[in-house]
Amino acid sequence: MRILQILSGTELNGAVTYAFKLCELLTARGHEVLLLRRPYLDQNVPVAPAARLVDSTLKRHVGEIRRIGAFCAQEKIDVIHTHMSSASAFGAVLRLFYRIPCVATAHKLNLQLHWAINDRVLCHNDESMRYMRRVNLVLPSRLKLVRPFLDERETDLPREPRETTLQRLGLPLDRPILITVGHFIPRKGLLDIADAMSRVAASGSDALMVFCGWSGEANYRAAVEARIAEHGLQSRVRWFTQLSDHDRVHLTRCADLFIQASHVETGPLSALEAMAHGLPVVGTRCGTMEDFIVPNVTGQLVPVAQPQQLADAIIGMLKDRDALKRKGNAGRQRFLDLFSATANMGLIEQAYRDAMARLQ
Repeated sequence: MRILQILSGTELNGAVTYAFKLCELLTARGHEVLLLRRPYLDQNVPVAPAARLVDSTLKRHVGEIRRIGAFCAQEKIDVIHTHMSSASAFGAVLRLFYRIPCVATAHKLNLQLHWAINDRVLCHNDESMRYMRRVNLVLPSRLKLVRPFLDERETDLPREPRETTLQRLGLPLDRPILITVGHFIPRKGLLDIADAMSRVAASGSDALMVFCGWSGEANYRAAVEARIAEHGLQSRVRWFTQLSDHDRVHLTRCADLFIQASHVETGPLSALEAMAHGLPVVGTRCGTMEDFIVPNVTGQLVPVAQPQQLADAIIGMLKDRDALKRKGNAGRQRFLDLFSATANMGLIEQAYRDAMARLQ
Protein backbone atom coordinates (compact mmCIF):
# COMPACT_ATOMS: atom_id res chain seq x y z
CA MET A 1 0.00 0.00 0.00
CA ARG A 2 1.00 3.62 -0.54
CA ILE A 3 0.16 5.29 2.77
CA LEU A 4 0.14 9.00 3.61
CA GLN A 5 0.66 9.60 7.31
CA ILE A 6 -0.44 13.13 8.33
CA LEU A 7 0.99 14.52 11.57
CA SER A 8 0.27 17.99 12.99
CA GLY A 9 2.47 17.85 16.10
CA THR A 10 5.26 20.40 16.41
CA GLU A 11 7.23 18.99 19.35
CA LEU A 12 8.08 15.63 20.82
CA ASN A 13 5.13 13.89 22.47
CA GLY A 14 3.52 10.47 22.52
CA ALA A 15 1.54 10.98 19.31
CA VAL A 16 4.62 12.14 17.39
CA THR A 17 6.65 9.20 18.68
CA TYR A 18 3.82 6.84 17.73
CA ALA A 19 3.51 8.22 14.20
CA PHE A 20 7.26 8.06 13.59
CA LYS A 21 7.46 4.48 14.78
CA LEU A 22 4.45 3.56 12.66
CA CYS A 23 6.21 4.94 9.56
CA GLU A 24 9.22 2.76 10.32
CA LEU A 25 7.24 -0.41 10.99
CA LEU A 26 5.00 -0.03 7.93
CA THR A 27 8.04 0.47 5.73
CA ALA A 28 9.65 -2.65 7.20
CA ARG A 29 6.46 -4.58 6.33
CA GLY A 30 6.76 -3.62 2.65
CA HIS A 31 4.51 -0.54 2.39
CA GLU A 32 5.52 2.80 0.86
CA VAL A 33 5.03 5.53 3.44
CA LEU A 34 4.95 9.30 3.02
CA LEU A 35 4.80 11.68 5.98
CA LEU A 36 2.95 14.98 5.58
CA ARG A 37 3.97 17.37 8.35
CA ARG A 38 4.62 20.99 9.14
CA PRO A 39 8.24 21.68 8.16
CA TYR A 40 9.16 23.27 11.49
CA LEU A 41 8.53 19.93 13.20
CA ASP A 42 12.05 19.02 12.04
CA GLN A 43 13.51 21.79 14.20
CA ASN A 44 12.17 20.22 17.38
CA VAL A 45 12.38 16.46 16.89
CA PRO A 46 14.23 14.00 14.67
CA VAL A 47 12.49 13.23 11.38
CA ALA A 48 11.18 9.78 10.57
CA PRO A 49 13.91 8.24 8.43
CA ALA A 50 11.66 5.52 7.00
CA ALA A 51 9.21 7.91 5.31
CA ARG A 52 9.40 10.34 2.43
CA LEU A 53 8.81 13.78 3.92
CA VAL A 54 6.25 16.20 2.48
CA ASP A 55 5.73 19.79 3.64
CA SER A 56 2.35 21.34 4.40
CA THR A 57 0.99 24.09 6.61
CA LEU A 58 -2.02 21.80 7.27
CA LYS A 59 -4.20 24.90 7.15
CA ARG A 60 -7.62 24.14 5.74
CA HIS A 61 -7.41 26.77 3.04
CA VAL A 62 -8.78 26.03 -0.43
CA GLY A 63 -5.38 26.35 -2.08
CA GLU A 64 -3.61 24.01 0.32
CA ILE A 65 -6.40 21.43 0.24
CA ARG A 66 -6.30 21.44 -3.57
CA ARG A 67 -2.53 21.14 -3.61
CA ILE A 68 -2.44 18.13 -1.32
CA GLY A 69 -5.48 16.57 -3.01
CA ALA A 70 -3.68 16.77 -6.36
CA PHE A 71 -0.52 15.43 -4.73
CA CYS A 72 -2.41 12.39 -3.43
CA ALA A 73 -3.82 11.71 -6.90
CA GLN A 74 -0.40 12.07 -8.50
CA GLU A 75 1.24 9.77 -5.95
CA LYS A 76 -1.63 7.26 -6.12
CA ILE A 77 -2.12 7.30 -2.36
CA ASP A 78 -4.19 4.30 -1.25
CA VAL A 79 -5.05 5.46 2.26
CA ILE A 80 -4.46 8.37 4.65
CA HIS A 81 -3.72 7.91 8.37
CA THR A 82 -3.93 11.02 10.57
CA HIS A 83 -2.49 11.84 14.00
CA MET A 84 -3.51 14.76 16.27
CA SER A 85 -6.39 17.20 15.88
CA SER A 86 -5.32 19.50 13.04
CA ALA A 87 -4.06 16.56 11.00
CA SER A 88 -7.33 14.70 11.57
CA ALA A 89 -9.39 17.69 10.44
CA PHE A 90 -7.18 18.09 7.35
CA GLY A 91 -7.49 14.41 6.50
CA ALA A 92 -11.28 14.53 6.93
CA VAL A 93 -11.48 17.35 4.37
CA LEU A 94 -9.41 15.32 1.90
CA ARG A 95 -11.72 12.37 2.51
CA LEU A 96 -14.80 14.51 1.96
CA PHE A 97 -13.76 16.27 -1.24
CA TYR A 98 -11.27 13.85 -2.82
CA ARG A 99 -12.68 10.50 -1.62
CA ILE A 100 -9.35 9.27 -0.31
CA PRO A 101 -9.85 6.52 2.29
CA CYS A 102 -9.00 7.97 5.70
CA VAL A 103 -8.08 6.35 9.01
CA ALA A 104 -7.53 8.46 12.16
CA THR A 105 -6.01 7.51 15.51
CA ALA A 106 -7.61 9.10 18.58
CA HIS A 107 -4.58 10.13 20.63
CA LYS A 108 -6.72 12.55 22.72
CA LEU A 109 -10.42 12.95 23.38
CA ASN A 110 -11.88 16.22 22.08
CA LEU A 111 -15.29 17.28 20.85
CA GLN A 112 -14.62 17.54 17.10
CA LEU A 113 -17.32 16.34 14.72
CA HIS A 114 -14.92 15.81 11.81
CA TRP A 115 -14.13 12.42 13.38
CA ALA A 116 -17.39 11.05 11.98
CA ILE A 117 -16.16 11.58 8.41
CA ASN A 118 -13.33 9.05 8.74
CA ASP A 119 -13.68 5.56 7.33
CA ARG A 120 -12.05 4.12 10.43
CA VAL A 121 -11.23 5.65 13.83
CA LEU A 122 -8.63 3.74 15.82
CA CYS A 123 -9.12 3.95 19.59
CA HIS A 124 -6.64 2.92 22.26
CA ASN A 125 -9.24 1.76 24.79
CA ASP A 126 -12.92 1.26 25.53
CA GLU A 127 -13.23 4.76 27.02
CA SER A 128 -12.11 6.27 23.71
CA MET A 129 -14.55 4.04 21.83
CA ARG A 130 -17.44 5.23 23.99
CA TYR A 131 -16.41 8.89 23.69
CA MET A 132 -16.13 8.75 19.91
CA ARG A 133 -19.51 7.06 19.62
CA ARG A 134 -21.45 9.21 22.07
CA VAL A 135 -19.78 12.62 21.73
CA ASN A 136 -18.34 12.75 18.21
CA LEU A 137 -21.11 10.57 16.72
CA VAL A 138 -18.80 8.11 15.00
CA LEU A 139 -20.73 5.06 13.82
CA PRO A 140 -19.86 1.91 15.80
CA SER A 141 -19.02 0.10 12.58
CA ARG A 142 -16.22 2.60 11.92
CA LEU A 143 -14.57 2.25 15.32
CA LYS A 144 -11.70 -0.18 15.86
CA LEU A 145 -9.80 -1.00 19.03
CA VAL A 146 -6.04 -0.87 18.44
CA ARG A 147 -4.09 -0.74 21.65
CA PRO A 148 -1.14 1.63 22.04
CA PHE A 149 2.06 -0.23 21.34
CA LEU A 150 5.83 -0.10 21.22
CA ASP A 151 8.36 -1.94 19.10
CA GLU A 152 9.47 -4.77 21.34
CA ARG A 153 12.83 -4.97 19.57
CA GLU A 154 13.82 -1.64 21.14
CA THR A 155 13.39 -3.00 24.64
CA ASP A 156 15.99 -5.70 24.06
CA LEU A 157 18.93 -3.33 23.59
CA PRO A 158 22.08 -4.06 25.63
CA ARG A 159 21.76 -3.04 29.26
CA GLU A 160 24.18 -0.68 30.93
CA PRO A 161 25.13 -1.74 34.48
CA ARG A 162 22.79 -0.08 36.98
CA GLU A 163 25.67 1.36 38.99
CA THR A 164 27.15 2.92 35.87
CA THR A 165 23.91 4.69 34.96
CA LEU A 166 23.21 5.94 38.48
CA GLN A 167 26.74 7.25 38.97
CA ARG A 168 26.76 8.94 35.56
CA LEU A 169 23.48 10.71 36.34
CA GLY A 170 24.43 11.60 39.90
CA LEU A 171 21.86 9.36 41.59
CA PRO A 172 22.36 7.32 44.78
CA LEU A 173 23.09 3.61 44.55
CA ASP A 174 21.41 2.57 47.79
CA ARG A 175 17.91 4.06 47.64
CA PRO A 176 14.70 2.93 45.89
CA ILE A 177 14.18 4.93 42.69
CA LEU A 178 10.69 6.00 41.63
CA ILE A 179 10.29 7.58 38.18
CA THR A 180 7.66 9.36 36.14
CA VAL A 181 8.22 10.37 32.52
CA GLY A 182 6.31 13.01 30.56
CA HIS A 183 5.74 16.70 30.00
CA PHE A 184 5.58 18.94 33.07
CA ILE A 185 1.92 19.87 32.62
CA PRO A 186 -1.11 19.83 34.96
CA ARG A 187 -2.88 16.80 33.50
CA LYS A 188 0.13 14.63 34.40
CA GLY A 189 -0.71 14.98 38.10
CA LEU A 190 2.76 15.95 39.32
CA LEU A 191 1.35 17.90 42.28
CA ASP A 192 -0.34 14.68 43.40
CA ILE A 193 3.03 12.91 43.24
CA ALA A 194 4.60 15.66 45.36
CA ASP A 195 1.87 15.29 47.98
CA ALA A 196 2.11 11.51 47.88
CA MET A 197 5.87 11.62 48.44
CA SER A 198 5.31 13.43 51.73
CA ARG A 199 3.33 10.44 53.00
CA VAL A 200 5.88 8.01 51.53
CA ALA A 201 8.66 9.80 53.43
CA ALA A 202 6.62 9.76 56.66
CA SER A 203 6.30 5.98 56.32
CA GLY A 204 10.06 5.66 56.78
CA SER A 205 10.95 5.02 53.13
CA ASP A 206 13.97 6.87 51.75
CA ALA A 207 12.76 6.50 48.13
CA LEU A 208 13.96 9.07 45.60
CA MET A 209 11.42 10.50 43.13
CA VAL A 210 12.72 11.26 39.62
CA PHE A 211 10.75 13.60 37.33
CA CYS A 212 11.92 13.10 33.75
CA GLY A 213 10.47 15.15 30.90
CA TRP A 214 11.09 17.18 27.76
CA SER A 215 9.16 20.40 28.18
CA GLY A 216 6.06 21.79 29.84
CA GLU A 217 4.59 24.81 31.57
CA ALA A 218 7.13 26.80 33.57
CA ASN A 219 4.52 28.04 36.05
CA TYR A 220 3.29 24.52 36.71
CA ARG A 221 6.77 23.15 37.31
CA ALA A 222 7.41 26.07 39.68
CA ALA A 223 4.21 25.16 41.56
CA VAL A 224 5.34 21.54 41.85
CA GLU A 225 8.77 22.61 43.11
CA ALA A 226 7.11 24.93 45.65
CA ARG A 227 4.94 22.05 46.91
CA ILE A 228 8.03 19.84 47.22
CA ALA A 229 9.76 22.56 49.24
CA GLU A 230 6.64 23.01 51.39
CA HIS A 231 6.87 19.33 52.31
CA GLY A 232 10.64 19.56 52.85
CA LEU A 233 11.30 16.95 50.18
CA GLN A 234 14.03 18.67 48.14
CA SER A 235 16.58 15.95 48.96
CA ARG A 236 14.11 13.27 47.85
CA VAL A 237 13.49 14.62 44.34
CA ARG A 238 15.53 14.93 41.15
CA TRP A 239 14.56 16.64 37.89
CA PHE A 240 15.85 15.60 34.47
CA THR A 241 14.96 17.57 31.34
CA GLN A 242 15.98 16.99 27.74
CA LEU A 243 17.59 13.62 28.45
CA SER A 244 18.61 11.69 25.36
CA ASP A 245 16.54 8.61 24.52
CA HIS A 246 19.58 6.53 25.45
CA ASP A 247 19.83 8.01 28.94
CA ARG A 248 16.07 7.97 29.50
CA VAL A 249 15.88 4.26 28.69
CA HIS A 250 18.79 3.40 30.98
CA LEU A 251 17.37 5.59 33.74
CA THR A 252 14.00 3.84 33.46
CA ARG A 253 15.70 0.47 33.69
CA CYS A 254 17.41 1.57 36.92
CA ALA A 255 14.15 2.46 38.62
CA ASP A 256 12.26 0.23 41.04
CA LEU A 257 8.77 1.57 40.36
CA PHE A 258 7.08 3.70 37.68
CA ILE A 259 4.46 6.29 38.70
CA GLN A 260 1.77 7.54 36.30
CA ALA A 261 -0.47 9.99 38.18
CA SER A 262 -2.26 11.49 35.17
CA HIS A 263 -5.71 13.05 35.44
CA VAL A 264 -6.44 12.56 31.72
CA GLU A 265 -4.81 10.10 29.32
CA THR A 266 -5.55 7.91 26.32
CA GLY A 267 -2.56 5.58 26.07
CA PRO A 268 0.59 6.93 27.78
CA LEU A 269 3.56 5.36 26.01
CA SER A 270 5.91 6.19 28.89
CA ALA A 271 4.02 3.81 31.19
CA LEU A 272 3.99 1.19 28.47
CA GLU A 273 7.73 1.62 27.98
CA ALA A 274 8.23 1.07 31.71
CA MET A 275 6.28 -2.20 31.49
CA ALA A 276 8.33 -3.24 28.47
CA HIS A 277 11.49 -2.77 30.53
CA GLY A 278 10.12 -4.86 33.40
CA LEU A 279 9.01 -2.14 35.83
CA PRO A 280 5.86 -2.48 37.92
CA VAL A 281 3.55 0.53 37.55
CA VAL A 282 1.36 2.47 39.95
CA GLY A 283 -1.14 4.40 37.86
CA THR A 284 -4.41 6.27 37.99
CA ARG A 285 -7.68 4.95 36.63
CA CYS A 286 -7.86 6.88 33.37
CA GLY A 287 -7.62 6.00 29.70
CA THR A 288 -5.71 2.84 28.90
CA MET A 289 -4.10 2.59 32.33
CA GLU A 290 -6.82 0.14 33.37
CA ASP A 291 -5.83 -2.03 30.40
CA PHE A 292 -2.11 -1.72 31.10
CA ILE A 293 -2.20 -2.56 34.80
CA VAL A 294 -3.61 -5.69 36.41
CA PRO A 295 -3.88 -4.81 40.13
CA ASN A 296 -1.68 -6.95 42.37
CA VAL A 297 -0.24 -8.66 39.29
CA THR A 298 1.62 -5.98 37.30
CA GLY A 299 1.18 -3.02 39.67
CA GLN A 300 -1.59 -1.02 41.32
CA LEU A 301 -4.40 1.29 40.21
CA VAL A 302 -5.64 4.26 42.25
CA PRO A 303 -8.32 6.92 41.69
CA VAL A 304 -7.39 10.11 39.87
CA ALA A 305 -6.28 13.07 42.01
CA GLN A 306 -6.10 11.12 45.29
CA PRO A 307 -2.53 11.63 46.61
CA GLN A 308 -3.15 9.68 49.82
CA GLN A 309 -4.22 6.56 47.95
CA LEU A 310 -1.36 7.03 45.51
CA ALA A 311 1.06 7.17 48.45
CA ASP A 312 -0.44 4.07 50.08
CA ALA A 313 -0.06 2.13 46.83
CA ILE A 314 3.59 3.19 46.53
CA ILE A 315 4.32 2.30 50.16
CA GLY A 316 2.69 -1.09 49.79
CA MET A 317 4.64 -1.87 46.62
CA LEU A 318 8.00 -0.88 48.13
CA LYS A 319 7.57 -3.13 51.16
CA ASP A 320 8.24 -6.33 49.19
CA ARG A 321 11.22 -6.10 46.82
CA ASP A 322 10.77 -9.66 45.56
CA ALA A 323 7.16 -8.91 44.69
CA LEU A 324 8.29 -5.81 42.79
CA LYS A 325 10.41 -8.02 40.55
CA ARG A 326 7.60 -10.51 39.98
CA LYS A 327 5.14 -7.76 39.09
CA GLY A 328 7.65 -6.16 36.75
CA ASN A 329 8.15 -9.48 34.94
CA ALA A 330 4.39 -9.96 34.70
CA GLY A 331 4.05 -6.46 33.24
CA ARG A 332 6.73 -7.25 30.66
CA GLN A 333 4.81 -10.36 29.57
CA ARG A 334 1.53 -8.42 29.38
CA PHE A 335 3.27 -5.87 27.17
CA LEU A 336 4.48 -8.57 24.79
CA ASP A 337 1.05 -10.23 24.64
CA LEU A 338 -1.11 -7.14 24.10
CA PHE A 339 0.88 -3.94 23.53
CA SER A 340 3.78 -4.93 21.27
CA ALA A 341 4.12 -4.07 17.59
CA THR A 342 3.79 -7.74 16.74
CA ALA A 343 0.40 -7.87 18.46
CA ASN A 344 -1.01 -4.72 16.80
CA MET A 345 0.46 -3.97 13.37
CA GLY A 346 -1.82 -6.46 11.63
CA LEU A 347 -4.85 -4.70 13.11
CA ILE A 348 -3.73 -1.37 11.66
CA GLU A 349 -3.16 -2.88 8.21
CA GLN A 350 -6.63 -4.43 8.35
CA ALA A 351 -8.10 -1.01 9.22
CA TYR A 352 -6.44 0.38 6.08
CA ARG A 353 -7.93 -2.41 3.97
CA ASP A 354 -11.37 -1.88 5.52
CA ALA A 355 -11.20 1.86 4.80
CA MET A 356 -10.21 1.24 1.19
CA ALA A 357 -13.02 -1.28 0.75
CA ARG A 358 -15.64 1.30 1.71
CA LEU A 359 -14.82 3.36 -1.39
CA GLN A 360 -14.53 0.57 -3.91
